Amino acid sequence: MATGGSGTTSNAGRVMARLRGWPGMSVVRADCGVGVALSAGGSQIIHLHGGDEAELCLTRPVVDRLGGALRESGRVSIRPGGDWVAVRLDTDSDVAMAVSLASVAIKAAAGPARAGTRIAPCAVAAPRRPGRAERPGLRGAGAGARGRASKPRAGRRPRPAGPSGPA
Repeated sequence: MATGGSGTTSNAGRVMARLRGWPGMSVVRADCGVGVALSAGGSQIIHLHGGDEAELCLTRPVVDRLGGALRESGRVSIRPGGDWVAVRLDTDSDVAMAVSLASVAIKAAAGPARAGTRIAPCAVAAPRRPGRAERPGLRGAGAGARGRASKPRAGRRPRPAGPSGPA
């Protein structure tokens, strides 16, 4: 349950309100195409896809260094690829954690370790990358919908048939 004061502003909105006034911070459309992002120095450091979660790009070296403590908090999950973490925004403390981690993300984005390094996309963008499995609920949008049975790729297990049987 959100403890965001009047209840009319989501906790993600509270994070946005706190960070948008920071020097060099701008609000842009998230690269993944879902929601908004906060950008510092041309790098998207935080994505807000809805009212109850913030994804922060801390970079792999920072996640490697702080990952244990972040996981132990019980409020942060590390996303595949190791560059992004997600913070549940259920309480005032979660909002404060997201704002604090935004400061870490800004420093990581400006650091020399980031120069020339490819950052993995956020978790919302990950299912859209080529070669990934279909997202749940979108079955039938691939090759099987055109009347061809999809063949498993080399080194991959075949997907189980959907509720209506093989395509």
